[in-house]
Amino acid sequence: MNALGFIEAQRRIVEACAALGTERISLGDAAGRVAAQTLHAPEDLVPFARSAMDGFAVRAADLGLLPRELPVRARLWADSASGEHIPQTATSIATGSAIPRGADAVLPLEEVETGDGVVRISQFVSGGSHIFPPGEDARAGDVLIESGALLRPSALGLLAAAGCAAIEVYRRPQVVIVCAGDELVPIDAVPAYGQIRNSNAFVMTSAVEALGARAVKVSMVGGERAKLRDALEEAIGAADLVVTTGGAPLGILKELGVEFFFDSVALSPVKQSAFGRRIAGSGAPAVQVAVLPGNPPSAFIALQEFVRPALFALGGRSDPLPPTHAARLDGRIRAKPNSTYASYVRVRLSDGCLVATPLDNQCSALTRPASEADGFILAPPGTQTFSSGTTVRVDIFDWTNVGATS
Repeated sequence: MNALGFIEAQRRIVEACAALGTERISLGDAAGRVAAQTLHAPEDLVPFARSAMDGFAVRAADLGLLPRELPVRARLWADSASGEHIPQTATSIATGSAIPRGADAVLPLEEVETGDGVVRISQFVSGGSHIFPPGEDARAGDVLIESGALLRPSALGLLAAAGCAAIEVYRRPQVVIVCAGDELVPIDAVPAYGQIRNSNAFVMTSAVEALGARAVKVSMVGGERAKLRDALEEAIGAADLVVTTGGAPLGILKELGVEFFFDSVALSPVKQSAFGRRIAGSGAPAVQVAVLPGNPPSAFIALQEFVRPALFALGGRSDPLPPTHAARLDGRIRAKPNSTYASYVRVRLSDGCLVATPLDNQCSALTRPASEADGFILAPPGTQTFSSGTTVRVDIFDWTNVGATS
């Protein structure tokens, strides 16, 4: 195959990765999962009017000519029943409390004077003032969460308010990681000359978990064909997605029934990446296979641009493709003639604008670039040189420090 265009490669991955099955779980276990059903409000949220301020509930028609004094006849808090409002009186009320029946406005505490059991009113309020009407959060039948949406803690709060104790979610993808290479040794080993510790295993495992999947096994194998084949065969039998680093031989994977959508991609520096699928058959489920480079910075780029959308699609996300953002370049990069170029950058917010600064060292043999970057500039193929001030597109994989002061 010829090197496939970067955007087309991502499209093929997403199209191939159909959402997995679903399961019903308690709302308390649903944070970070993906909704597999669209949920509607069963009733108005909340079904009664509430005070928007600490103050006094009154009937606007009772105010008449101002200034005016009204006796305080009752006191309501957020956990008390609304009761009945007595005409020609004021009811002390806390924010969030139900408006007593018969009252239709709230006088904010800071706009009145109190003392001797009365409230002295000098400013007129109209009916409905400082009141949250029924259904302010949602009306009965309104959509609360769409199928395919990530269940953030704030969304769980809305569902809890609607009485949703359990929810149908997509199953988390099961991932097996196979790191291949004779040069690899465990991280607690002392490398001999020409050997390196297997850092990719830890990057891949933690990233997979952060992306909402489960890393169920990590294998490290040398280049011996028989052992590599055994490791890959076992991985395919245990995963929804197999991720290899170190360029596992495509021939072995093809022998194991994997059909590849591409075996090289026009994305520098990860051209030697491949993605395919072992077609379901004889009762066995389909399994996706991502073959990534061995060099840590290249493997990490391929992880973010190919494995991330695959996991999001398998996990049922409605938005599996990584978004890009406009940023102002602070530095200089040169496009690649025949491929999209992913350049590691730090990203910061300055004067309301994202600013992307390329890292000084983009060497594909180092582990440091991925640890210091917040994202990648994705420069389209061409011969253009991008200079400071140019607008570029950035894929931000970590927003933690974007708002920090440089």
